[in-house]
Amino acid sequence: KTIRTVGRIEYDERRLATVNTKFEGWIEKLYINYTGRPVTKGEPLAEIYSPELYATQLEFINLLKWQQTAVSSQQSAVSSMLSTDAGSIIDAAKQRLKLWDISDEQIEKIRETGQPFRTLTLYSPATGYVIEKMAVEGMRVMPGEKLFDIADLSVLWVLADIFEYELPFVKTGQKAKITLSSFPEKEFESVINYIYP
Repeated sequence: KTIRTVGRIEYDERRLATVNTKFEGWIEKLYINYTGRPVTKGEPLAEIYSPELYATQLEFINLLKWQQTAVSSQQSAVSSMLSTDAGSIIDAAKQRLKLWDISDEQIEKIRETGQPFRTLTLYSPATGYVIEKMAVEGMRVMPGEKLFDIADLSVLWVLADIFEYELPFVKTGQKAKITLSSFPEKEFESVINYIYP
């Protein structure tokens, strides 16, 4: 039995990624400035300035300086104890930076240079296309606010409607042939992956 129906092509929901921040700030530079632009995983999307993030970096740098000063100025037994305490506090500050999505490489650079980053660069979490862009240069962003939606279009879904009386003839795993108005001479073969309840 052949069942003919009309379907619509949609994004594979499992291949969608949203980019947002975990801190308040302002977008100072926008690298991705239009919808539909292809991006690769790890590509810079935007630079955000956050006073709170900047202050946490300064705190981390001051803790590192305090640890070095304390270790060099005390006797060996006291120095060892201070070094352990300072190490725990530094680890906590480092963890706070990581929770704000500052990478290990960036933290190491802060440690080496003793200089905080004025802005944090947001990177693409996936390879795909920007399907929605809310970010505008100069805008204020709040924690959790969506800035970009990125979709991997290497796999797509075709959602097709069938009548109730045709349901007994349709099973997952069956093959389906798809034709598109944009490629009328080409036939795409697919497999029924899921039937909605």
